[in-house]
Amino acid sequence: MQKIPFDPANDEIMERLRNVPAFDALPDHLIRQAMKAASIRRYDASEVVIREGEFDNRVFFLVFGNLEISVQGKVVGCLQRLGDIFGEMGISDASPRSATITAIQTTLVVALDDTAIRTMGETGKMFTQAVMYRVFAEVLAVRLRAANHQIDELHRDIDAIKK
Repeated sequence: MQKIPFDPANDEIMERLRNVPAFDALPDHLIRQAMKAASIRRYDASEVVIREGEFDNRVFFLVFGNLEISVQGKVVGCLQRLGDIFGEMGISDASPRSATITAIQTTLVVALDDTAIRTMGETGKMFTQAVMYRVFAEVLAVRLRAANHQIDELHRDIDAIKK
């Protein structure tokens, strides 16, 4: 993993950040302020970003690349869209990581440190937290809908086996 310093004058990275759903509602000055609590990280193929069972206080936003999600060694999904978020559950309830996230190819993420958000000043902190919790709610709703769909399919499979 390589940390890349955030350069607020870099128009390319600012444009990418403006397109990340978590940041699209923020004016540029608050994106720059939020990035003071964040780091940009580059991972090469096969590097682990998050390891199942470990604790940390970061939430991640995919800028580009492709990540594999695995639980107990079994691949359960991937992240590949700009703005895909991961690590939010550990931030929400301080629980250990529920999955391992591994880079499949060179990947760039923004890692937002929960403790650093507290240093942003009241207005920036409150606005950033409100945006983050809105994004968390959206992500969790999508994941809950997908889990409900999988449960429904499993029930149908079980019913078919019973017949």
